[in-house]
Amino acid sequence: GGPRLVLDAPGTVQAVRAWYGARGHRPSAPRRAPVLVIDDSLTTRALERSILEAAGYEVEVAASAEQGLAMAARRDYAVFVVDVEMPGMDGYTFVARTRADPRLGRVPAILVTSRDTPEDRARGTAAGAHAYLVKSEFDQNRLLEIIRGLVG
Repeated sequence: GGPRLVLDAPGTVQAVRAWYGARGHRPSAPRRAPVLVIDDSLTTRALERSILEAAGYEVEVAASAEQGLAMAARRDYAVFVVDVEMPGMDGYTFVARTRADPRLGRVPAILVTSRDTPEDRARGTAAGAHAYLVKSEFDQNRLLEIIRGLVG
């Protein structure tokens, strides 16, 4: 009994687009601003990608912070959406490294994490993150609102 969520990655984009269409929403990123999603969870990458693509963004994904840095070195992104807890380099370090780079330092970074202590939030701010979203309170509309505010 009870509600169940089944993530069907191949059908997710169509479902989110249908949801937006049924409510009269129009994608608000006509330029298809490129977003880099960095998360070690395949499920989270697929979910965030589907939400952002349905809203009109061009999305690329990386499975690690190291891969994300390599991708960011080759392409200009409008925003980074970064998990905190990953094997190897964590999201705080990714953000701090991009802030120290003259080209990447201008790209806004959003941390998305399960960590919700004041210390964790302070660490995200100190690293240079523009926003901090907690996964247990994840709201796709809030994510899109933050990105729209950062990208324009």
